[in-house]
Amino acid sequence: MADEREALEGWLDYFRALVVLALDGLDEMSLRRRIPAERGSSLLGIVKHLTELERTWLVERWGERGNPTAHAPSYVDDPDPGFRFADVEQPEDVVGSYLEVCERGRDALAGSESLDDAVRDDRRGHIELRWILLHLITETARYAGQAQVLRDAAQEAEPGELSSP
Repeated sequence: MADEREALEGWLDYFRALVVLALDGLDEMSLRRRIPAERGSSLLGIVKHLTELERTWLVERWGERGNPTAHAPSYVDDPDPGFRFADVEQPEDVVGSYLEVCERGRDALAGSESLDDAVRDDRRGHIELRWILLHLITETARYAGQAQVLRDAAQEAEPGELSSP
């Protein structure tokens, strides 16, 4: 039986793997395709968003213990910055960045003694590691499910049926 910490970290790793698995074997057009067209999500967009989420919460806020960073997104000015990617970004680079930031997040967690440890947050006061892990699990699980739906839609679509990015 895993203790609480091992269980939380295990669930986060499980959902991370489901996100990456949803991309397996799809061509670049399918990975970039927005469903529904133009305003919807894409598989690569989901991975980019989760990369920013991991970087913000585990690497920067937790790993740097609340020190202000240059990467902190402004959700007031732009609620979806992490979902955007440039046409020149290659899928393997987007996925590689996600895997790298997940590993950096694991490293940041390794130095933690307790789920009750907290980091200062300007908006919320102090945030416990437990809250951060639960937040990441919830978000990653939600996007893993969405990624599977997008994968299924991409596999069922006839060529040209869904518009490209």
